[in-house]
Amino acid sequence: MFEDLKESWFISKVETVIQTEINCLPLMFKNHTEGLAHAIVLKQYQVRSFVFSKMDGSRLNPKIAAVESVLTFISLYGGQGQILVNGGDCLGALKIISVQLLKQLEVESTTAYENGYVEMFIAPLLRRALPELGT
Repeated sequence: MFEDLKESWFISKVETVIQTEINCLPLMFKNHTEGLAHAIVLKQYQVRSFVFSKMDGSRLNPKIAAVESVLTFISLYGGQGQILVNGGDCLGALKIISVQLLKQLEVESTTAYENGYVEMFIAPLLRRALPELGT
């Protein structure tokens, strides 16, 4: 029972990371983003909840889970060059959020396991969602 509660708490923490990045965007990118962070983590949980689970006794850095969630959302819905949310295109905002979170992760201390996770699971998503980065 408590394990489910801890997973819910972690999912909320990931949602907060995404919402914090949305709140830091310039106003023109923030329009139409109400509920977006929640939608992103819910979709991630439906598609691939593994990122929220304990691995080797601990959970990933919430920023890693947030990056994967945002990139998964872009991959699922950005195929037409836009993602319409509440009547506005938020694809550019999601790309900015992804890059910002990746920059933050570059300067944070991460474990070897987390680095491997990023290379194995997030790097392919990054290449698909943000080909303009040339990664």
